[in-house]
Amino acid sequence: MAYNREKSKIKESKKAKTLRITLAVLYFIQVVLTTFPFTWIVDDSGNVKQLTAFQLMIRPSGYETVQDVKLAFLFGVFVIFPVVCFFFCVLSKGYIKNFVSFACCIVCASLITFGIGATIAMGAVVSLLLYILILFFTTQNLLLTVADNKAE
Repeated sequence: MAYNREKSKIKESKKAKTLRITLAVLYFIQVVLTTFPFTWIVDDSGNVKQLTAFQLMIRPSGYETVQDVKLAFLFGVFVIFPVVCFFFCVLSKGYIKNFVSFACCIVCASLITFGIGATIAMGAVVSLLLYILILFFTTQNLLLTVADNKAE
């Protein structure tokens, strides 16, 4: 049986393409937001510092406690998930990008809300608001994709 390339191509409407590009731009902004202050940390001398996700994930002096390792994994999620979702939004035209985006938004929003907690800084607040916006656009994109496929 011969492979037919014409039938295997996924057709995408203009609205779906616009939403896909919008999601990719929002995820790129999420990646940029990881360089903004995410949390407040009190060091050993009693000084209060604002730290970004990169500063908590990559420490040149090393990890001194188990809490430092937990924070590195937590903030690693804030860096890795938006990058993965960005590439899914750029490269995928099917349903998979919507489900990956849903999972990323829910996990990251939950980690910002419950993981950082009371020490939340401006970068994390803006990131949380953007995740809510991304979740809204992902829902629109999923419904538009389902409607387009049923119309065909």
